Amino acid sequence: MLRVSIVVPSKGYEYLRYLLWGLREQVVRPYEVILVLRECSVRPIEYLCGKYGLPYVVIEQLSGFFTHALNIGKREARGDILIFTDDDAIPLRKWIKRYIELHAKYRDVAAICSRDLYLDLRNLKVEPTPDDEIVVKLYRWLVRPWLESPHPLLKKYRLGVYLTKKLDVVHGPCIPSRTCYSLPFRGVNMSFKTSYVYNAWFPEHESLKRAPGNEQYFGLQLVLKGLDTIYVPNNPVLHIVRQSLSRGDKKEIIREFKVMKAMYAKLVGQQS
Repeated sequence: MLRVSIVVPSKGYEYLRYLLWGLREQVVRPYEVILVLRECSVRPIEYLCGKYGLPYVVIEQLSGFFTHALNIGKREARGDILIFTDDDAIPLRKWIKRYIELHAKYRDVAAICSRDLYLDLRNLKVEPTPDDEIVVKLYRWLVRPWLESPHPLLKKYRLGVYLTKKLDVVHGPCIPSRTCYSLPFRGVNMSFKTSYVYNAWFPEHESLKRAPGNEQYFGLQLVLKGLDTIYVPNNPVLHIVRQSLSRGDKKEIIREFKVMKAMYAKLVGQQS
């Protein structure tokens, strides 16, 4: 049986207990749960992990931002499959088992990602995401192929998540409903064969607090090495609806997008 490492960056928010409960209830238990904690007390989190009977590693992050936490967790992971998720996600019971089956099925695929479904805890109701809106789907099928064609290195990924010629991250028409070649969709639900990502890293920069598009930056490194990454719609996690932690100063967010574009350009330029 393949061993699975789960990496979770966290600030110790109240929703973390739902994630840990969901991991405890898995049909196939994780080999290890790696929690990278910033700006919160370690002991209560260790208590929670012990309460749910999970094999855990808790690391206190002393500096850096979100993507630094992802890299810290990646360095610590010892499993055959590496899964990243958020501390406000709730995995369904066969989530880990399904990823193991998918990685066994797609032996030569380096990364497999799936979607998230919004969950309102107040009424335990699953809500549609923007990706499910009819207008959004029509735009992706009818307009995007003409106006936002993929970068020449990513033509194979035109139906999934890809980078345009201008290095914008966009979603193709198969997102979120069909299996396709795709850069990683969202960080809340993505998995990798550890042996393929040993020298791939999330972007680290002094200006990147949120690092929008960090998932695609990581996946792009794999594609440029000749590896495949895919999206599947049928292994979702529930994502608790709450005020977005990524909201912030508009100028700061725009600045981060510009930094990410420059980092994409550097990767693509190295390949050319």
